[in-house]
Amino acid sequence: MRDKPTPPSHTGVTKRGGEQPQQRPHALEDILRAWGMHRAPFSADEKSAQIFPAACHSEALELLHTTAALRGLMLLTGNPGTGKSTLLKSWIASLEPKRFLPLLITQSSLSATGVLEVLLAKLGERPRFKRSTNLLLLEKHLAELEPVTLVLILDDAQNYPAPALEELRLLLGTGGRRRSAMAMILLGDDYLLGSLRLSVQRALFTRISATARLVELPLEDIPGYLNWHISRAGLDRDIFGPAATDMLAEASEGNPRILGLLAQAAWIAAARNGSLTIQPEHIHKALHQVPAASAKIPNP
Repeated sequence: MRDKPTPPSHTGVTKRGGEQPQQRPHALEDILRAWGMHRAPFSADEKSAQIFPAACHSEALELLHTTAALRGLMLLTGNPGTGKSTLLKSWIASLEPKRFLPLLITQSSLSATGVLEVLLAKLGERPRFKRSTNLLLLEKHLAELEPVTLVLILDDAQNYPAPALEELRLLLGTGGRRRSAMAMILLGDDYLLGSLRLSVQRALFTRISATARLVELPLEDIPGYLNWHISRAGLDRDIFGPAATDMLAEASEGNPRILGLLAQAAWIAAARNGSLTIQPEHIHKALHQVPAASAKIPNP
């Protein structure tokens, strides 16, 4: 017999005619209390920069540290959901403030002018109307930062228009220094590297000092990934049956984002069904809830 969570409380309101009181919806707080967790699993933890130690992370982190130290240009690529942004935010939290100033730009639709203006705004400067004035302001700010290295990080870099990427290349040489004015990290989908090979971006392509690619989790890492998230939520027991774990691995194809969404939906389905373990029927329900996974369900 499966363990049963503490039954959720009722509204306490009795309807006319002797009807039984309606049970209110299962609130997240009730579910967490029943399972003995202090936070929802498979959700971002704003209080911690720790990430699951996947094998592909070690090389990427090493290259990120080297790129920042040498003021190089690095590409971090991978399919959507493989954890590029998560890894970068964890790495940013590990940087020594006395040596590095990381700035993350997420507005990938910026024009060439917009890139420079947003960069200045993030540095605390008020952008001016003329590009030449903005460049002088940037040069002045970079000189005042020394010996601290500015680390410019651009998410979804594959979406930047060609003029914006050319502006970024020019910014690397701001001030006419013998070394780059800053380190630069470009995050993007797998085709980012190929698009930079094109003649229009050849000058930027030749400045790339390192590339790293994040991949999907291998099958053998998925049980550890699931239990790592459960443990961080405050529960030190295995809540996934073998069949449930296999189903999650197959449906997600090892993509961490899809895997987390499915596991969380299955956990909620199990809790609302009065179970303290996640079974295949809960995975089936989750499959129909998560669009990225539901597409894998064959049509009847």
